[in-house]
Order: sequence, then structure tokens, then C-alpha cells
Amino acid sequence: MKYIRAKANFIRYTDEKLLVKASYILSCMKNSTVFINPTLPLPTIEDAYQDYQKKVIEAESGSREKKSYKRESKRKLCELLQQLVTYVNLVSDGKLSLLHSSGFPVLTRKRKGQVPDTPSAPFLCEGRTSGEVAFGFKPVGRDMFYDYRFATEVDSYGLPQWREIFYKTNSFRAYYSGFTPGHYIYFQVRARNKHGQSHWTAPLLFMVG
Repeated sequence: MKYIRAKANFIRYTDEKLLVKASYILSCMKNSTVFINPTLPLPTIEDAYQDYQKKVIEAESGSREKKSYKRESKRKLCELLQQLVTYVNLVSDGKLSLLHSSGFPVLTRKRKGQVPDTPSAPFLCEGRTSGEVAFGFKPVGRDMFYDYRFATEVDSYGLPQWREIFYKTNSFRAYYSGFTPGHYIYFQVRARNKHGQSHWTAPLLFMVG
């Protein structure tokens, strides 16, 4: 198998991040015209996803028993996605276009300079007034633009419906207002320079105060 490949190391993902990523992968795979005969039936993974989503909600009660069930459900979903990514890598044989179409994160050899890395450590926190959030991230280099966007709604697959893309020229903390207090929002950022743009960060979920 070639070095360029999809990866599925999701066990350390937060619950919110894994739910979004798994939903996106399932959506991509169901609509794919390439990955049409997975060795693991997609309905099996969908059932595991639905069970995990249910366990995440139930675990919010704070019960140790519910949290234990959630961890077991998460482990099962991650194991199934690991089996699925093996099939994706075999079919893709290192072709980036196919790997990206699967919805899985892709591991490639780093190129010298050129396209920037994806910004790390993105964050959201309460802003200065109700309905406002503060956001930021770690910079990836000099002479860089940073695109960012928000979402307040999701589609039938649970994927964020992104709004307009804005940009800034530094990674300093900034503010964005106009959200409804008590509602969840999503946030993403990517780096951009004259050579191209990085991948978006994983969607970050936050409840507006």
C-alpha cells in the first residue's frame, strides 16, 4: 500500500468532532461511485453511528454507567471505521482524488514550503457581550491569510451548513457577533498564501452564551 493513504485514528477525537467526521464519511461513501463494494456494509456502520450518537446524549446525565456505555459505543464505531478505511486505501491505491472523496482524513508526504499547513488549536469562547464569540488559532507562518467561517444549522446528515467565508491576516483573538444565545454554532479556519490553501480545520462546536 502506498504511503499516501487515508487514516482513521479517531479514538482520541472528542464526541462532537467524531460525530461530525463520521457523518461526513458516511455521506461521502453512500454517494460514491468508486467505493461501491465495501467489505463492511455501510448500514452496519450507520447503526453503530446512531448508537454512539444516542449514547453521547444519554451520557450527558453524568451517570458513570451511561458514560461507560458511551465509551464502548465509541470504541466500536472507531473499529468499524478503521476496517472501512482499509478498504478505501486498497481501492484508492494512493490516488489523492479518490482518497479525499472518501471523506477520511488523508496522510501524505509533506512538500517543501508552498501550500501552508492547517492551523492548529482553534478555539471559541464567550465574547464581550451576549450573542458574541471570541475565536482564534495558532499561526502557521509568515505572509499568510486565514479564511474562517461559521455555521448555525446542519443538514439531514448532521453536517454544518457554512455561511460566508471571511478572512484575516493574523491569528490574534477576534470577535464575531449576531448569534443567538443558547444555540450551538460551528467554526472552521484554514490558512492561505500565494501557493494555495490548507485543509479546513475540523468543525469546532460551541454553545453561544
